[in-house]
Amino acid sequence: MMRRVFMLAALAAALAALISLNRLATDWHYVVPAEPGALLYAAAFDGLEDEWERYEGRLSAAIADGRLRLTVGDFESGPYSAARPHFGDFDLRVEATAVDGPLDNGFGVIFRLQDRQNYYLFLISSDGYYKVERVRGGVSRELSTWIESPLVRQGLGERNYVRVVGRGDQFAFFVNGEPVALCIPDDPEARSTYVQGACIGGSMQQTLTDAAIPHGRLGVVASSFGASGVVVDFDNVLVYGPQAASE
Repeated sequence: MMRRVFMLAALAAALAALISLNRLATDWHYVVPAEPGALLYAAAFDGLEDEWERYEGRLSAAIADGRLRLTVGDFESGPYSAARPHFGDFDLRVEATAVDGPLDNGFGVIFRLQDRQNYYLFLISSDGYYKVERVRGGVSRELSTWIESPLVRQGLGERNYVRVVGRGDQFAFFVNGEPVALCIPDDPEARSTYVQGACIGGSMQQTLTDAAIPHGRLGVVASSFGASGVVVDFDNVLVYGPQAASE
């Protein structure tokens, strides 16, 4: 009788261990090593269709004619498409062109994407603004609110080059080859507020420090606000290992 009890206990312990290992395996992802300056990943959307999410409907992601096109057929929506690999440190560069819809839009890159509840966004708009946002545990927060910049090429059909460099908990952002400053609140819990060229309750900084999400997938995103019909084409996604911060 005692032997049977011990066997049942051992089987229960083994089953619990297997369940724990299965959960760990489900959550584990291979993170691509980031050798400084090395090309880690590239997508020109002419032969890597299986690497990127595609779907149809009012919110769609489709690859055609050497472009990845995101269509936002609804209000206050933000479809995205991401490649499969996971990155910790990265230097992400993307070409983005809004081709239809209102100028009051948002488009750019999604990075350190772990799931629909945890990721970062770097967005620009066709009327000349940029911002950085984080979603953690499903809660959205503007880490740096919309800031107007002449670096953003305005209007439909204008090609913009978006770049994000992530090294650990440090991030730098670029538009058309030039760095852009962020409005970072002095109080980490405060709201980023930028009014008439001034960062209220904070300071303009060249880098963002945030350790909330250590690694994840990289991709592209488009957003609608006051009106639907936003259509954005993306091309030539390049991911390099970031150089040292001083370089």
